[in-house]
Amino acid sequence: MIGETITLAGSAPGATTIYLYMTGPNLDSAGVTLHNPSLRAADGQFTTAKVSSSGRWEYKWNTAGIGLDAGTYTIYAVDRAVDRRNLRDASYKIIPVTLRAGGITAFFVEEKRGSLQVTVEPYGARVEIDGEYAGETPLGISLPVGGHAVDISHEGYYPFGMNVVIYDGDTTSIERTLRPIETPAPLPTETIPPTPEASGWVAALLGAALCIGYRKRH
Repeated sequence: MIGETITLAGSAPGATTIYLYMTGPNLDSAGVTLHNPSLRAADGQFTTAKVSSSGRWEYKWNTAGIGLDAGTYTIYAVDRAVDRRNLRDASYKIIPVTLRAGGITAFFVEEKRGSLQVTVEPYGARVEIDGEYAGETPLGISLPVGGHAVDISHEGYYPFGMNVVIYDGDTTSIERTLRPIETPAPLPTETIPPTPEASGWVAALLGAALCIGYRKRH
């Protein structure tokens, strides 16, 4: 529920600091800090977590009072201070989190869900899940358990599609390099040499012109 504190944790051997930011409903697509959604990762603003000597990190995310809407958010945990558009050389992990609005519920049966992580080269590929637009890569999203159809496309590249199975509490990953659409090479320009017949006609015409000129002078 929005207002609860969520513990995010993981391991990052060799790193000293983990940089955290999120994307989601009505947020900047390059990422914003977890503690203040008005601070953008593109401007060098990050929520940070220290990595212990054992290589573990932990951050307690208080979702109260920061103006979040209900919906699914993608948390990025990165080993360097780069936003979502500059992850190419970074080591990172995606954590999908679904937040629900608070309220009184008489009965509630929690739907079993897992997550899908899609990493595609080049970045910025369009992802559709079960025929609905889901976002652009790199993408992390929470999905109901079961089978789903995933279609990936990017301008200038052949599209790619596959079926995936989402398991309760697990992350299913898709990693793919799209194949560029080849541009056909232009055909070489050929110069057609004059035919022997054409050369003969040219010689005959020149000869006739010389004879006419000779007769006129005599």
